[in-house]
Amino acid sequence: MQEIPSKPLAFIWFAIRPFRKRFFLVLFFVFLMEVFVGLQSYVFKGFVDTANSYAAHGGPISPVFWWVLAYPTLLLLSHIADRISGFQGHPLAVFQRTWVMRSMFSYLSLHSLSYFNDRFSGALSSRVTSLAQNTARIMWQFISNFFSLLITITISAVLISFASHKVALVFLGGFVLLIPINYLLTRKQAALSKRLSETRAKMHGQVIDSISNIAAVQQYARRSHEINRLDNAIAEHREADIKSDLYGEWVLVINNILIGLLVATIVFWSFYLWRDGAITVGVFIMVVTLTRGFMSSLSGVGQNLNSIMEAYGEIQNDLAEIIKPHDLIDKPKAKKLEIVEGVVSFENTTFAYGTDQRKIFDNLSFKIKGGQKVGIVGTSGAGKTTLMKLLLRQHDLVGGKIMIDGQDVSGVTQESLRESVSIVPQEPMLFHRTIRENIMYGKLHATEAEMIDVAKKAQAHDFIEQLPNKYESLVGERGVKLSVGQRQRIAIARAFLKNAPILILDEATSALDSESEVAVQKALQALMEGKTVFAIAHRLSTLREMDRILVFKDGQVVEDGTHRTLLKNKEGVYASFWTHQAGGFIKED
Repeated sequence: MQEIPSKPLAFIWFAIRPFRKRFFLVLFFVFLMEVFVGLQSYVFKGFVDTANSYAAHGGPISPVFWWVLAYPTLLLLSHIADRISGFQGHPLAVFQRTWVMRSMFSYLSLHSLSYFNDRFSGALSSRVTSLAQNTARIMWQFISNFFSLLITITISAVLISFASHKVALVFLGGFVLLIPINYLLTRKQAALSKRLSETRAKMHGQVIDSISNIAAVQQYARRSHEINRLDNAIAEHREADIKSDLYGEWVLVINNILIGLLVATIVFWSFYLWRDGAITVGVFIMVVTLTRGFMSSLSGVGQNLNSIMEAYGEIQNDLAEIIKPHDLIDKPKAKKLEIVEGVVSFENTTFAYGTDQRKIFDNLSFKIKGGQKVGIVGTSGAGKTTLMKLLLRQHDLVGGKIMIDGQDVSGVTQESLRESVSIVPQEPMLFHRTIRENIMYGKLHATEAEMIDVAKKAQAHDFIEQLPNKYESLVGERGVKLSVGQRQRIAIARAFLKNAPILILDEATSALDSESEVAVQKALQALMEGKTVFAIAHRLSTLREMDRILVFKDGQVVEDGTHRTLLKNKEGVYASFWTHQAGGFIKED
């Protein structure tokens, strides 16, 4: 994957680079436009001087006519160049925005689950959108304002130098003075813009968090509490926003004063040169016209600079959050996982979360034969779900290794590893898409017949056919339009369609009512055929038919055997679980 810069200016060039030919083409036509506009002032000079000469001395009128004709010609050419730059520039901004969005999502999707668990998903998506919009915003401001202004200043300086080298030096000297002053002013603006971006992200995150958990907000009658939390975030953002805007206004005031002094100096000096006969009236009008033009351009520089610094601050803040090193990366020359039997072995596996010194597993070792169906049992916190995350390499080990058919999972590509494993979780992960799309997520190019077949195997086809739009029915965010049992059966159908050789069932029936559980259990029995299966369950009755049950306690396998053999040990952990089940579930200590 192409490296993405973490510094704003380098990132902006990264966003432009794939379309640099179009970018420079736009700059070329903006350059032409400004040349044609600048030359119009020279035409005024020529027209006035030629008309004065004709009025005073007579002679042919054709020179005056050619100066008159030159003005609409240059005006037309400037409009043509402007429109060509627009036709090229607007698609460029669209290409850039979509390129950034795709690149950032691609990078973001490679972060580990730990990264996403620490952040609001909605806030991350807002940051991706913000980066896409702000890079295009800065590019467009540069093209239409700053590059344009640079060309205007250059042309004006050249034309003014024809009138007086001294006036031209004053003109250029004024801009040389403006640059360091504006640099010092915008350094503080950048800091204020960064703070504004941070408070905006915090405010949006609060809204997203409350809306995502609106059911809890309503059930606990905590609407006022959430509004108060939002009020605090709004107050921070409001303060940062006002500080940034007011500082921007002072930047405008200072710039306007300096520009006014510069313009006054040039105009009055030109007036005295004309009075003394050093320049013609045409040259004097040209200088005044050019001064009026660049004054108009300069007056908007402060406002545009504020806009750019705000966008720059947001880009800086967003990049700092997204462009972090990936926790999990494929090793150089990592190969695709190739499964023949589906043998899984944990060899001296040691693991702890992050900087936590407490080890979840310490030299854990066991082996599962290919095609074997294994139940995983233990109280909450025993490491059952963590074990499955390690098998999927959603975290890296501290020590030891996990092998599948003799291949270390840390040495194969993550995509091939996860392509070889199907999961039916306790809470099915459904997209806010149609039932068809959710099922076919297991095999993107499956046929209609294959999709319907797996839906029938998952005991889902009948209820789907009763829906108004059948397989085209939208399931809602996280599948909220369906019951828990229906969502679970959709997830099972998806796993059927994926047909991976290793299957993980993570509390797949714990949230179901009795009627739904019967249908889901029937579907799961069919799904497990011919696969290496890991079934995590609190409800021990669901593990009776497993080939083997591993009982975990404090991150270690303390018992290993079938349901019947484990019950024979009356003093054992499993037998204790079985005896003290509450409502069919393992009772917590």
